[in-house]
Amino acid sequence: MMNKAPRAQTQQTGIEAKTVGTAEHRQAQRRPTQKDVAIQAGVTQATVSMALSRHPSISDETCDRIRTIADSVGYRPDPYLTGLSAYRKQMKAPVFQATIAWLSNWHEPTSHNWSGVAGLYYEGALKRAHELGYEIEEHALLSPDMTPKRMEQIMLNRNIKGILLPPQSKPGSTMDQFCFDKFSTVTFGYTLASPQFHIVSLHHHRSVKLLFHELVEKRGYRRPGLCVSMQEDIRTDRIWSAAFWSEQRYLPSSHHVPIHMDDTWDKDRFMDWFSTHRPDVIISSNKKIHQWLNEAGIAVPEAVGIAMLTKRADDTFYSGIWQNLRKTGTKALDLLVDMIHRGERGLPDVRMNVLIDASWVDGNTVRSV
Repeated sequence: MMNKAPRAQTQQTGIEAKTVGTAEHRQAQRRPTQKDVAIQAGVTQATVSMALSRHPSISDETCDRIRTIADSVGYRPDPYLTGLSAYRKQMKAPVFQATIAWLSNWHEPTSHNWSGVAGLYYEGALKRAHELGYEIEEHALLSPDMTPKRMEQIMLNRNIKGILLPPQSKPGSTMDQFCFDKFSTVTFGYTLASPQFHIVSLHHHRSVKLLFHELVEKRGYRRPGLCVSMQEDIRTDRIWSAAFWSEQRYLPSSHHVPIHMDDTWDKDRFMDWFSTHRPDVIISSNKKIHQWLNEAGIAVPEAVGIAMLTKRADDTFYSGIWQNLRKTGTKALDLLVDMIHRGERGLPDVRMNVLIDASWVDGNTVRSV
C-alpha cells in the first residue's frame, strides 16, 4: 500500500506534464495574427491592417516598419479572410482613398483629348478609379513653367503615390527627366522607350490571329493584305507587321501579299500596290482606302473586303476588331492600385505586360460567313 501512492502521484504528474506540453505545442502552432503584430509594433490592429495593405493614409515608413515586424513574427494573411474582406468592401459604397496622377509628356494636361485611343483608356481608368474610391488628376510634364522637380514635389505634397502614363505622341519618347522612384507607375502601350514600366496594352498578335480566323477560315478569303503606316507599326513595337507575317506563313506562298507601308497615305501608291498584288481583303486602320477603291470603281465588299484594325464598338458599318480600350484602362488602374498597396515603387526589376484581347465586330465591308 505504501508503494501505490507514489505511483499514482507520478502518474498524475505525467498527465499534467503532457497537458502542459500540449498547450505549449498548440501555442507554438497557432497562426500569428494582426493583433500579435499590433502588440509588437505598439499600434492598433486597424493600423496594422491598413499598413499591410499600403493604405495611402499610412506613411511609407510606418508601412515598412510594420511589415518588417509582421515578417519577424511569421505573420501571413489568411487567403480566405482576405477574400471575405474584399467581398465586404464590394458591398459598401466606395470611400475616397487617394488621388492618382494621369501624367502626360505633353504641353496640355488633357492629353487624352488629342487621341481617341487615349481618351477611351482614360474613361475606363476613371470609371474604375471611382469604383475603388480614387480620383484621377491630370498633369502635363511639359506645361508652361513646369519642371520635373516641381512636378514631383506637387505630387508628393498631394500624397499621390500612383501614376498612369498615357501613350506618347511619338514612339520612342522618353521621360528620364522625371524621378519616378517614389511612385507606382503603369504605362499604356509601347511608345515610351525610357524608363520602362509595366505595360497594359492590346494583345496585337492575337488580334491579327483573330482577323485571319474571321477572314480566312470563316469567310474564305485567300489573299489578305495589310496596309498600315510605318509610324503606326512602330507604335505597336512592329507587332502588327510581325504578326501578319507570322499568320501569312500558313497560307500557300502564291497567296502571300507584301505589306503596304506608307506614312503619307498616297492614293497613287496605294492603288499601284493594290493593282499589282490584288488582295481580296485589306486589313487597315485608314478609312481613306475605302474612298479610293470606290473612286476606282472597285466595289466593297463584292470585289474586295476591308477589315479595320481598330474601330469603335458602336461602328456598325465597318467590319473589324474592337480593341476593348476602356477595358484596357480599367485593367491598368487595377494593376496600379495593386502596386500601390504592395508598395512597389520606381522601376520594376522585370517589366510585366498585361495584354487585352480584341473582339471581332461584324459590319458591311466583308462578305458574310
